[in-house]
Amino acid sequence: MSFIKSVSVILATGVLVVLIRLVFRKAHSSSRQWPYQRQFLVLLVVLAGLFIAIALLPLEHEVKNQILSLLGILLSAVIALSSTTLVSNAMAGLMLRITHEFRGGDFIEVDTLVGRVTDLGIFHTEVQLVSRDVVSLPNLLLSQKAVKVTRRDGTFINLALSIGYMVSHQEVEKALLEAANRCKLTDSFVFVEAFLDNAIRYRLYGMLSESGERLSKTSELHKSVLDVFCEEGIEIASPALMDRREYDTAVQYFPKVGKNNQTSKEATTVEELVFDKADEAQFLEELKEVQTRLSKSLEELDAKQKKVVEEKNCQNRRGDRKAGGKTEGVLIAGGIRT
Repeated sequence: MSFIKSVSVILATGVLVVLIRLVFRKAHSSSRQWPYQRQFLVLLVVLAGLFIAIALLPLEHEVKNQILSLLGILLSAVIALSSTTLVSNAMAGLMLRITHEFRGGDFIEVDTLVGRVTDLGIFHTEVQLVSRDVVSLPNLLLSQKAVKVTRRDGTFINLALSIGYMVSHQEVEKALLEAANRCKLTDSFVFVEAFLDNAIRYRLYGMLSESGERLSKTSELHKSVLDVFCEEGIEIASPALMDRREYDTAVQYFPKVGKNNQTSKEATTVEELVFDKADEAQFLEELKEVQTRLSKSLEELDAKQKKVVEEKNCQNRRGDRKAGGKTEGVLIAGGIRT
């Protein structure tokens, strides 16, 4: 009979939990607006019922306090262990918001994931992938990994391909630039990246003003390169062309020299186009150094000026003293001194 109160509290707690589940099952709209409200209410009701049931047990007051203290310690340990990740993600989320590395709508790349940011939460960041699926990344992961962010004011899209040694680099560069022009890319330039065993690897860069068109423009650029190279009769040896051709021993493997042997004017300004932000940072650092030098020079000039002024003041004082001594001597000689 002494356990009836505790048992009744436990039964009342179970009935209340069932009622909460039924209420939230009927109210679908509110459950969607507050997806975790039902879980929080059930947890609070269960914890409250458990503490009340323990408090109503027919035990000594000291025993009840020991049980409640043990239960509180267990709950504190569980919360402390589970909150480390939550706190870390929350702090990482605050750091990402303060630094403004990326925002909603930006293209980002993390490891092998490529997509656009759809939501910046406290604990996680939601990214929509190319497949239209949505992935949730913990903020702690984004703070520890290298995140590549596509700039909104324009980005260079690029592609790499290999062309055989029998084709001059002038012809290849001309064809690649033509493909970029057909895609309406600006400030295009070509890099000769490496000499492979059977081909030369080139990489084409083109400025895309609308970063939201990155995927479609990259595909369009690949198609344009295929079309232009087919029109020019240039074979693409990417990724590796395993072709056996018999040539006479007197044949030398030299490409035909192109008509235009001059390098493109864009090649001279590649660093200015690509590293504009880095150049700006360097310029600011140089300005800071100049400012520091000017400040030191001004301090030295001020010190010299103060020294000159002090010397002049000392000379004036000496002159005044000499002039005063002469006047006193004249007065004494004239018998005016009393």
